[in-house]
Amino acid sequence: MPGKTRGVDPRLVALAGLGGLSWGLIWAVLAPYLRGLGYSGAEYGAMGGSAVLAGAFFTLLGGFLSDRFGARGVVSASLALSSLALLLVSTGSRPLIAAGFVINGAAGGLAWASEQALVARSGRDERLHYAFSYVSAAATLGGAAGSFLGWAPVLYSQHTGAPLLEAYAATLRYAAVLPLLGVPLVMGVREAKPSRPASPLAALRGLGRRFYQVAALEVLIGFGAAMSIHNIDYYFVAKYGVTSAELGSVIGLQQLVMALLMVWMPSLADRHGGALRVYLAVSAPSIPLLIAMTLTNSYLVAAALYLVRSILMNVANPLFTAFVMARVPVEYRGAASAFLALSWTIPAGGGRAVGGYLLDINLELPLRLTAALYSASLAGLAILFRDEIASGGSGARAGLAGRKREEVAASAGGTMP
Repeated sequence: MPGKTRGVDPRLVALAGLGGLSWGLIWAVLAPYLRGLGYSGAEYGAMGGSAVLAGAFFTLLGGFLSDRFGARGVVSASLALSSLALLLVSTGSRPLIAAGFVINGAAGGLAWASEQALVARSGRDERLHYAFSYVSAAATLGGAAGSFLGWAPVLYSQHTGAPLLEAYAATLRYAAVLPLLGVPLVMGVREAKPSRPASPLAALRGLGRRFYQVAALEVLIGFGAAMSIHNIDYYFVAKYGVTSAELGSVIGLQQLVMALLMVWMPSLADRHGGALRVYLAVSAPSIPLLIAMTLTNSYLVAAALYLVRSILMNVANPLFTAFVMARVPVEYRGAASAFLALSWTIPAGGGRAVGGYLLDINLELPLRLTAALYSASLAGLAILFRDEIASGGSGARAGLAGRKREEVAASAGGTMP
């Protein structure tokens, strides 16, 4: 990370790194663990969808609570719920696993709104693109380390003779400790809370027309991302028969490269026309690579394509988050994050279930449909903000909204993939 912290609280950076470590390890282990327990693609997608839908209500609650009482306590509650969810999933009991997914969805909903609000209130608005980028880079670097730890249960099983399924369950139990370590960190962060918190009705009126236009585009992104990217681990397991070791290697390398590139995105935006312009220029080339993944039967080729496309699609996301949060008044930032997340999470719940069902019919179809939806959403975004893109603006101007991206699981609160 560059020598200057640009005013970013180091505890936020550490919290994000810890959350990323937990997320990366879970992402690598969960799909092969559930596949080993006999879960089908439809069942995997349905449970993921239930978690997303459960998170929708708690996202809204988390946004209002963050605006009313401050975000730190809400983030801490989400960490405790994440720990409980992992313990339930590690039992191997189908009813408890289902409950674990729902609880983790609730934790993710609380975490999303409160974490974004906390970062947005931790420094000056004109430097938010640095704050969001550094925090995201730390989460991504932690995700890389956690993903590489996907080798741990495989090596343990090989050297001890223990069944691989038992090693996966034990890994989830150890991972349950990680979220709790973040509670002291988050409670030490300084948060600039608004002196007069907004009511829900005032927030609905104050966010403005353009906010709801962006929210409409989020429906496309949410449904598309959940349909394929949130099930991509199961896709690789079903198509190529890989274990957590191979999954962890690919995801870990992706996170590592992305973390190294992410810290340079703010200065790139400063030099090349602003955060929005750079975001669109970097993310758009990921779409043809998503299509290319469906045209190969080689795991190495598919993994390489996935690696590059995921980096392109996600490395500039903090720029967009900062772009929109700087334009939302301080008293609305928790609510803005929550409302926009709902426009993403509700269709994502259905998208993940639909994607899981389609995986049992045609493994490639969800990825191709996602590419079409991403294309429509990015094109709509470019049209909606064409004046902003033409002027190259990136400062803290008035009026729009925020955006939740596909790699939300890498946030400090962490969610199951």
